[in-house]
Amino acid sequence: MYPPLPHAPRRWRARLAAAASALLLAACGGYDEPAPATTPPTGAPQAATAQLSGTAATGAAIANATVTAVNAGGQTATATTNAAGAFTLSIGEGAPYVLKVSDGSGKVWYSYAQAAGTAHLTPLTTLALAQAWGGKPLADLYNGWATTRLTASQVLEAARVVNAHFAAQMQARGVDPATVNVFTAAFSANGQGLDGVLDAIRVSFNCSGAACSPLIGTPSGGALFAWNGSISVAGINLSWATTSSGAGSGGGSGGGGGGSVAGACASTTGAPGSWSIRVQTTVSGLGAIPIPEVCVDGLPAKPANQNEFCASPQAVNQLPAGVSVLSCTWDGTKGTIAARITTPITIDYTITYTFFQR
Repeated sequence: MYPPLPHAPRRWRARLAAAASALLLAACGGYDEPAPATTPPTGAPQAATAQLSGTAATGAAIANATVTAVNAGGQTATATTNAAGAFTLSIGEGAPYVLKVSDGSGKVWYSYAQAAGTAHLTPLTTLALAQAWGGKPLADLYNGWATTRLTASQVLEAARVVNAHFAAQMQARGVDPATVNVFTAAFSANGQGLDGVLDAIRVSFNCSGAACSPLIGTPSGGALFAWNGSISVAGINLSWATTSSGAGSGGGSGGGGGGSVAGACASTTGAPGSWSIRVQTTVSGLGAIPIPEVCVDGLPAKPANQNEFCASPQAVNQLPAGVSVLSCTWDGTKGTIAARITTPITIDYTITYTFFQR
């Protein structure tokens, strides 16, 4: 019931097909066999959901605070951070997502998730979104997310600008500014790694009308540096794959290759320099039933561009009856295919392929 994989070089297309077959068995109980008559679905189909999790911190954890997320359709969901600032929320599927949280002083911090997974909320993620939004008030971006959104590439480019500004602070705390993604890098509010960087800075915004300027200071109240939106980002290569943040929570790694990725790939290994894929599936109507992830190791390369990853006319013509691809996207590291099965029943599902280099 899963569609053939999009057109791609033979070096990785066969591996993707194998991964999709494994997920098919988990989701449907067999290749083309309908579910047993004794266990039909009951009630109305449940809408597919995505899970977002991370840590909200300004150095100190933002504890017992409400994190609110909104998806591309304008649906919202909330969760409360624990004493360490950690949170997990479930929201209607519909990437990308934007998040916000208010700290004890009334400041609001923002973040972004280009897919389900990790999305921390810190002054660094807020600076990146402000850079990507062109210095306009982030409240406007959040409130209008259903109609006006940032792309994953825009946000990633802005994160490079953030790393360029804080390169010295990151390096002093064992964080590699050339590779660490402040939105997804593993960290805790423990004074180490990225959290150590947050402890050493103070961020605020001076807003006037439709424009906001970031102010970067020290804990003692002095100015640290002036923000330069055109700063050189040479040598900084980031991806959306989850990477570690440095001292206290692993060393920074990954860069444009994607670094280490959790989930099914955490327990597998690949040859140094080879590529792996974390395959995640969400099926509408299965409720809380988990779909096992698949990790595919040993690939010599990743797709070069969206045309290489996504469906060609030749691949679409191979789709079996009752299956169609609704959309296909590629951001340079992650490809997402939304598809629909219409025979014998209608089911929508999404498969996400995250490529990363070992």
